[in-house]
Amino acid sequence: MLSLFTILRGTPGKVGLKSGQVALTFDDGPNLRDQVTPRLLNVLHRHSVKAGFCVVGSQVRRHPEIVRRMYASGHQLINHTQHHAHPIRQNLQTLISEIDACEDELRKALRMPDYQSSCFRAPFGIVTPAVRRAVRRKQMTPVLLTHYAWDTRVGPQNFQPVVDLMIANARKHQGGLYVFHDGNLCPPLLPESDWSKSSENRSWIPDAVDHVIRTLTADGLKFVLPVPLQESADIRKVA
Repeated sequence: MLSLFTILRGTPGKVGLKSGQVALTFDDGPNLRDQVTPRLLNVLHRHSVKAGFCVVGSQVRRHPEIVRRMYASGHQLINHTQHHAHPIRQNLQTLISEIDACEDELRKALRMPDYQSSCFRAPFGIVTPAVRRAVRRKQMTPVLLTHYAWDTRVGPQNFQPVVDLMIANARKHQGGLYVFHDGNLCPPLLPESDWSKSSENRSWIPDAVDHVIRTLTADGLKFVLPVPLQESADIRKVA
């Protein structure tokens, strides 16, 4: 049975991390509304933390300068498809086309004709048989998770429980691989006319990430890339 949690694994070791290691990933960007992604990059730079950015090709096209900044700062660029369409509605060929289109946008943004992403994350975290085949066909490493706190369902006025859950999970398991959404391409459950209350409002993300890094660093945990560079070209089985 397919669900959001087809990319979810319970402990750091199940996603290739060692005890004491934390990896952060950011989905659905880059996003310049409220300067969310630039502010997030400032936070990561201030703490000397490298992270994974699961970028969507249509957003890369809109904000190529931010993608260049991510790459120049040593962050990991992770293919998150061109349009973030739901995988259940896509077959193998459409998925490959989505992956390839995102790659084309990255090459243009980076001004690197030979650039090739080594990592992939499925939109909505749904890993279908077609997704598995596409990842193997493209020889990409799927980037999984150890925890999902539904940050796409909260906005600036009610995000604190999400952050607290993430910190509690990292403390319990002594690390893990986590996701925040610096963009939000998941449709809201209910329309919200007040932007300050909207779950699509990601303005809280940079400050929340700053708090997570400060707290977990004080606990002795170490922040690392989601997929070690020496392993990022490996093909891993997507279970």
